Amino acid sequence: MKKLMAIFLGALVGSALRYLLTPVGPSHHLLTVMAINIGGCLLLPLVTGALPLLIPVAPHVITGLSVGLVGSFTTFSTFALDAARLLQAHAYWAALGYVGGSLLLGWLAAAGSLSLTHRWVKGARFR
Repeated sequence: MKKLMAIFLGALVGSALRYLLTPVGPSHHLLTVMAINIGGCLLLPLVTGALPLLIPVAPHVITGLSVGLVGSFTTFSTFALDAARLLQAHAYWAALGYVGGSLLLGWLAAAGSLSLTHRWVKGARFR
């Protein structure tokens, strides 16, 4: 029950943050969704890797932050729909940039976050 409640609370915050950030404007929609998803790629390794090793955090809190907060903040379905709409509109270069940029920058954010997590954890072990 604790995990379910933590997921619920995390999802409440994550979805509210996404809602507040998304209506930046139709002209910025793709960049906003891309930034939200890349931010999630950066945040998830920190929440699941560094946080529980640096400070004592209950497993249900980690689940609430990762599944609830990050999971509701990021949006694969919107990303996929936007890419499909770009293809449908024959905006092939925009679709390629959107998909390729999202994947590459998301991967770089996750890899950088993992690297940062390893450094923090390594440093914390020697204190």
